[in-house]
Amino acid sequence: MVRRLGVATLALAGCIATSAEYLPVALTPDGELVTLSDDDPPAACEEIGPVQASHGTQCNAFGRCGSRDSAAIALRNTAGAHGATWVRIDREVPPCPEQDNCLFGLRGTAYRCP
Repeated sequence: MVRRLGVATLALAGCIATSAEYLPVALTPDGELVTLSDDDPPAACEEIGPVQASHGTQCNAFGRCGSRDSAAIALRNTAGAHGATWVRIDREVPPCPEQDNCLFGLRGTAYRCP
């Protein structure tokens, strides 16, 4: 009985440890330089490659679903860290709590524009 309780406690701790994801996501200096758009970038831009980011957790019992705004900030930060200044958003993957998935994901293509 004690062993089962210990295992359950460790499993729950894994979920609780992800609570930092629910703090506001800070925009980095590199992320500030990135524009997100559903449109193609200007013609002078050079493609860097695919980027993706998410916000939230898959531990639905103790977490909260991620938000699009926070996922967008995370995507800007990720793209900016790779030298991008433009990201065309190719796909949004909203949370699906019914399937124990609270991640809000964004996928796109990063570009470096002059």
